[in-house]
Amino acid sequence: MEPKEYPKINMLQIHYFLKVAEKGSFTSAAKQLYTTQSTLSKTIISIEQTLGLTFFIRSHKRLILTDAGKHLYKKWKQVLEDFDHSVEECRILQSGYQSMLSIGMLDSHDPEKFALPQIRNFMRHKPDVYLSIHSNPVEAIRSEVLTGHLDLGYTVLYDVEQLQTEELDYCVINICPHNVGMLSKNPLAKEELIEIKDLAKYKFVSISPLYTPSYNGMIDDLCHQAGFEPDYVRYTNNATSLPFNLMSEQDIFLCDRNFRGYANPSFGEIQFRPVANTRSGVALIWRKANNKPELKEFIDSLDVNPDMWF
Repeated sequence: MEPKEYPKINMLQIHYFLKVAEKGSFTSAAKQLYTTQSTLSKTIISIEQTLGLTFFIRSHKRLILTDAGKHLYKKWKQVLEDFDHSVEECRILQSGYQSMLSIGMLDSHDPEKFALPQIRNFMRHKPDVYLSIHSNPVEAIRSEVLTGHLDLGYTVLYDVEQLQTEELDYCVINICPHNVGMLSKNPLAKEELIEIKDLAKYKFVSISPLYTPSYNGMIDDLCHQAGFEPDYVRYTNNATSLPFNLMSEQDIFLCDRNFRGYANPSFGEIQFRPVANTRSGVALIWRKANNKPELKEFIDSLDVNPDMWF
């Protein structure tokens, strides 16, 4: 059988296409790529002609991706991410380590409360395994584990419970009640323990479901169980922005004691109170198809109650 001939598309061309797709403009993309608009336009036309595809609908105001362009953008972006990841792995192995694990931690949580002690313990017992640690928002933890860019991911428990999938295994690292975050002038700050029903007359600051649908789903479920619809007043694009969007004494948001701003002196105007009969916490997730021996060794090293494995 004769070897198959592949289209002559190089990594630089793919990089150029991705940047043009993101910017929607040859001019804007060319500035970021330190090349000319003409060179960029000719590169895209060359790729289209080579593949027999049309990537963009060209107008005088903006480039609009075709369905083919959208599909290739998603696939080629993954190709470049996989390429970068594989090079990083090779550099690590070349440095003398026998293997590596890539671990994601929540950018909105304090890792000293759950992740870093477990990671340090593993490093003491397995110094020949290189650990690559990354900080990610909730939605990125899940996607990076599913794509294989992360071997393990520390994530919020509600994300696991709201978006269960057959592709992932997980164990619960800790369990704690939800907390209400609020300005110190909020009447709820006078209470030591809050019931979900007490939140019915307050306004929720939430992460937009466009970014983290599981957070919105968690709030909806808690409020529906208490017999009311949550009143959303403001949306943010990530969890770390929640405290900064409390604009009035009626505004609240939900988190738990693992939240990075919990009991943080820099948030002096913000108070946190636990919510009775609620369940939050942190879970560690990994892909079932990931057969790395060091992954199993890390999981086995955890000091976790067996009843918290799923």
